[in-house]
Amino acid sequence: MSAPIPSHVGPYPIRGVVGSGAMGMVYLAHDPAIDRPVAIKTIHRRLLDSSDDDPSVAARFRVEAKAAGRLTHRNIVSVYQFGEDNDCAYIVMEYVAGRNLRDYIQAPRKLEVSQVLCLMLQLLDGLHYAHERGIVHRDIKPANLLIADDGRLKITDFGIARTESSNLTRGTSVIGSPGYIAPEQYTNSDVDRRVDVFSAGVLLYQMLSGTTPFVGTDDAIMYKIVYEPHKPLSEVTKDAALEPFDAVLDRALAKDPAQRYSSAMEMRTALLALATEAVPDVLPANILLAPRLKGPEAKPAVGKERDPSAPSRPSSTSVPWTPDPATTPLTPSKPLPVTGPPSVPVPTGWDTAALAEVERELAQHVGPVARVLVRRAARGLTSLAAVRQAVASAIVDFEARERFLAKAGAPRTRTGTAVPSAATHFQATQVEGEAPSGEPMREGDVEKAAAALLSSLGPIARVVAKRCAAKSQTREQFVASVVEQLMPNVDARRVQADLWRALG
Repeated sequence: MSAPIPSHVGPYPIRGVVGSGAMGMVYLAHDPAIDRPVAIKTIHRRLLDSSDDDPSVAARFRVEAKAAGRLTHRNIVSVYQFGEDNDCAYIVMEYVAGRNLRDYIQAPRKLEVSQVLCLMLQLLDGLHYAHERGIVHRDIKPANLLIADDGRLKITDFGIARTESSNLTRGTSVIGSPGYIAPEQYTNSDVDRRVDVFSAGVLLYQMLSGTTPFVGTDDAIMYKIVYEPHKPLSEVTKDAALEPFDAVLDRALAKDPAQRYSSAMEMRTALLALATEAVPDVLPANILLAPRLKGPEAKPAVGKERDPSAPSRPSSTSVPWTPDPATTPLTPSKPLPVTGPPSVPVPTGWDTAALAEVERELAQHVGPVARVLVRRAARGLTSLAAVRQAVASAIVDFEARERFLAKAGAPRTRTGTAVPSAATHFQATQVEGEAPSGEPMREGDVEKAAAALLSSLGPIARVVAKRCAAKSQTREQFVASVVEQLMPNVDARRVQADLWRALG
């Protein structure tokens, strides 16, 4: 059953539930000192005090209070106080009576271009203000953007924000939400304000087309964001009137941060130049969706009609209500949006702990994608040494790659001084990447090549290997065929060397 709603959190009387999650709750409360409604985001004290839990949970919660507390802007949810009582720690913040942007995107009535521009300009205003004060949000998505009952957009949930003096969320987890985060967040690279620019580009694309530019399973999305260009908006919508937005989206969604807009304000200026009519400051009242709330004293907003398309709620005498994160006016206090690597099961027959150790080591060099690389490589191999050999090419630094390969007796990269493995069919003094001529394809070559290509090509590596093998009689032809398939941003010489090392 649902936990009972407390009468108070700290000195604040509770009026209803806004959202819920494993870490805590978000309540509608009353501030008796100023006589105003507030939202209170809680976190269970056991998560703050227990050393058995991820210590970064507490740190991120305090970062949210610190980060958002420094920001006073019309397009950012204000934070009033951080407090603690016997059962929980909590953040007291501005209560936004409204719905999140996801509801507007999913509503039957599509947003008009001028309304999309209205929301984007507000979002970019708020982001620019935060960025200028050294705070990067890193999880901009529809559920974290609220539309108040006056039509104003508000950015919320700074739970994984990065401040100038904080680096709490780096490590082996993907920070952010699949589909909205920038390529550098997947590759464990340094991040700055341009990750929020990328996310803003995704939102613009989604509001104008109804779909995100990168779709599929988590691992497919990861690959597409890092390697594949998005389809032009005008092509997806088949609407020539949206062609001017293609150039803006090309910059906002650029894989290389250096090719993106350097700031949210620069992107805002580019969008404003596309407006063919006056852009309203806030959304018009006739399209606003009524807020949803449940609790002992919850009442609909004054002057608002309930959204007729919204499903009915059970009465207070029926089964306990479970808040719907998609329709609550504040993002639920669910576990902070730190997404684990895409779900790839441990291959049958492998020791989970042994593979996990390789994953941890590799993650130090390539970030969260290590789990995908190791587990996919293990599918076609039978020893840890072979797995290390297959995934080592993902490590760019030569010395780090050598240390990684040296463990468990894995054969090292071929150089003039490296010791060849027993399976080597050419001399150790051979120049790296040089192909033995005329050697026929062998059984198992496709699996070896697919594992070696995984770090460069992602999920499509196996498909590329099979297609190239089908039209090749020799290994030389096979490698040449694979190289021909590579995108311009992939290092062909490195891929060629990785293939020959894997084929042996």
